[in-house]
Amino acid sequence: MVSEQTQRLAKEIFKIDSLIQHLGVIDLEGNVLLDQSSAAHTIMDPDPDRVAFYKQLAVRRSTRGHFDEAYGKTNYIHITRERMQQMILYLPDLTVYLTLGKPMTPDEVKNTAQKIRLVSSDIMKAGI
Repeated sequence: MVSEQTQRLAKEIFKIDSLIQHLGVIDLEGNVLLDQSSAAHTIMDPDPDRVAFYKQLAVRRSTRGHFDEAYGKTNYIHITRERMQQMILYLPDLTVYLTLGKPMTPDEVKNTAQKIRLVSSDIMKAGI
């Protein structure tokens, strides 16, 4: 069961930019809280490969955390691929994974990350 807070977060993230194609929200242990495509109106059950990928994201986040003191915290990771882009955004208690359309520029990715941080902060403060 997806919490109302997580559903609202997903809805608001998709509103930020039409180039956001897919959204995954996971907890710090890598458990899937939500997995949704922008084209789908309902939340999906992720396939086993995606679940394994999300678990790996949690491990990577934990590993990066070991370097926080020396290098500073990681805010987000932006990956460009031949056919798409990916962004992994670290929120205090959640990790947000996004696939983005190829036309999005690095500055737009940065702005999207900042907007998601603001939206998530507002939702968490509201305590819905």
